[in-house]
Parts: sequence; C-alpha cells; structure tokens
Amino acid sequence: MSKNQFFLFLAILLALLPFSFLFTLPSNKTYLIACNVGQGDAILIIQKTTQILIDGGPNNKVLDCLAKNMPFYDREIELVINTHPEKDHLTGLIDVLDRYQVKQLITNNLTSDSEVYKAFSQKVKQKNIPTFSPQKGDIIKIANLELISLWPDKKVLGEATAKTPVNDTGLVFQLKSGSFDVLLTADIDQEVEDQLIKENNFQDIEVLKVAHHGSKYSSSEEFLEAIHPQIAIISVGKNQWGHPTQEVLDRLQSIGSQILRTDKEEIKIPL
Repeated sequence: MSKNQFFLFLAILLALLPFSFLFTLPSNKTYLIACNVGQGDAILIIQKTTQILIDGGPNNKVLDCLAKNMPFYDREIELVINTHPEKDHLTGLIDVLDRYQVKQLITNNLTSDSEVYKAFSQKVKQKNIPTFSPQKGDIIKIANLELISLWPDKKVLGEATAKTPVNDTGLVFQLKSGSFDVLLTADIDQEVEDQLIKENNFQDIEVLKVAHHGSKYSSSEEFLEAIHPQIAIISVGKNQWGHPTQEVLDRLQSIGSQILRTDKEEIKIPL
C-alpha cells in the first residue's frame, strides 16, 4: 500500500467511525440472557445501558457473555448479585470485578473459608464496592426494573460449615419488568419452595430460573403447579450428578412449560 493509499484509507476510516456507534447503541428492549458458563449459574438482565448480573458461574466464561451482550464501550455494571458463595455461582464474579466497574453488590452475607470466597471478598474490599444483604420483603429498584426479595426470611450471618444448608440460604428474587415476571430461585430445595408458595400468591410468572440446575431435590410438582411458568430456564453443563434430572424435565413438560437449557441453545428472552 502506497503512502497516498494509506492516508486515503485512514481518512475513510475516520469518516465512518462516528457511524459505527449506530450499530452498537443498546436496544430499547429489556432482555434476560442465561449465560452458558457450564455447570453453574450466570443470568444477565439488560435494559438499555443498565445491567444486572446474577451470579458468575464456575469459571471466566461469563466474560464472553458480557462482551457479547454489552456495548464494547460500556465498562460499568450497575448491579451484581451473588445468590450464595458456592464456586459454581461465585468464581466468575472475581474476573467480572477485575474487568468492570461494579456500582453495587448484593450478597446473602454468608461467608466461606474457600479460596474462591477469600479471593472474591478481598477483591470487593480492594474495589470498595458498596454491598447490601437483603431479606424477605426488601425491594430493589433499578432503572425500570424491580427486584422483590422473597428469601431468605431473615439476614444470613456467619460462616458456612459442613452442616450449613448453603443452598437454602440462596437469595430468591421476583424480577418485575412491566407486566413480565421472572422467578430467580438460586439453588433452593423443595423445603424452601414449599415455604415460598405458602407465603406468596404467584400469578403470571412468565419465566422460571429452575433451581439447582434441575436437581431432583428441587422443582417439586406442587411448586411448579403453583408457579406454572411459560418458560423454564435450566442453567447446566456437563456434570456428574445427572442434572437436569428426568424427574424435573417430566414435571416441567407436564405443566406445558417451554424448557430452555444453556447447554443446548443460546437463551436471550425479551421481557
């Protein structure tokens, strides 16, 4: 390429640069994206330039999901939630805190002696990220979205031990986007599900994030009949536990839910 050709190419590139932003402007719609992070959870909610990330999966694959669904120039995530401090929900958030400016963090306040939790906790302190631990009845409003805290019924305190039912301390939220409702159930089991349907009159839940990757100890028949979601999202990857179990798949099919799995397809739902 000659010198004149180079300068011509550069001039054309600079002239087109302003128009490139037209192709990266965020949509006016609100989307729920179930990130494919393998055997773990990472749910991304996007409304224009506002993002909510719920859990980060067992690795750094969540970064690919963020890069694909956020404008390249947007390096800020308004809200990150860690439902409970298990590796398959927490690990990827360490890299997220490194790559993005997180404005607010919500956790269930349960601590752990795992190396992953220690690294995460240190990063939160280093970045001086404001942290909040909700309990049942708390409402978090962000942009035009509303997160209603349904569980736990009181603030979780202390360090997880071998006897701690960590999954049942997970944060459960009902996400409201206009008339669209999403139930986000972390890894809770059937005992917590029973409590939820006793205390809440669930109506018109369009999307259910199936608890615990489709474990047979969650998603009871009674719970699914009460929720009756149109769409059921299962966040799952290759695993040794047989997730999602056939029992759960059969229960979901029996109520007519459309089953979407992160190991089978890309999941991006307009809310």
